[in-house]
Amino acid sequence: MSDSESQLIDLAAACDKDPEKWARMAFDWGHGELADYSGPREWQTEAFEEIRDHLGNPKTRFQPLMLARASGHGIGKSAFIGMVSNWALSTCDDCKVVVTANTDTQLRTKTSPEIGKWARLSITNHWFEPNAASIASRDKAHAKTWRADFVPWSEHNTEAFAG
Repeated sequence: MSDSESQLIDLAAACDKDPEKWARMAFDWGHGELADYSGPREWQTEAFEEIRDHLGNPKTRFQPLMLARASGHGIGKSAFIGMVSNWALSTCDDCKVVVTANTDTQLRTKTSPEIGKWARLSITNHWFEPNAASIASRDKAHAKTWRADFVPWSEHNTEAFAG
């Protein structure tokens, strides 16, 4: 393993409870596709900090955390989910992420491509293989256990979310 790969693994381990730190370190802010951005938006940073504080508190660490943002279009909700998904996959071994949307069309045309974009822009892009319905570890021994799956929500198929 190269020194740079070892340093990347150490960074990921250091960010396992801090998505805000990961978001600042894992993406090339101010360059390429992110040329117009110096970092996450203020509300995204606040949400990352909520997650960090929740995970850092021994009283809440193993309790669910529910975050909600009511908004119109274009504030960066899908980008936030992309960054959070990348943080989870990159910092937690054999992490399983399930991403849902109200409709299959929204999932296929908005959410999934945005999550794939952030996986591609990440410093760990060589660790994962984005596909239309998932992002999975490139390590074949972990491809089924270390992944994000995109599943459309349906009130008629709630058993799809069981377990």
